[in-house]
Amino acid sequence: MYCCEQMSDLSDRDLVRIGPMHSLGDGRILTEIDTEYHLRFGEARPSYVGLNYCPFCGRALSRELWNREKKK
Repeated sequence: MYCCEQMSDLSDRDLVRIGPMHSLGDGRILTEIDTEYHLRFGEARPSYVGLNYCPFCGRALSRELWNREKKK
């Protein structure tokens, strides 16, 4: 489920949420990237930023990029 150990650590600290965009109802989504990986910022009403790539290992995380790389 995680592409690397660093991403797993962020998820353990609740700084990354993995799941469909509609499940992020406790905050606001700042990007419209088709991904299940979102960075979480803030405490009371968090903001979420979708990730195209893992910031640590560079793996494609968004569905659009993943499908594009898969077709190559």
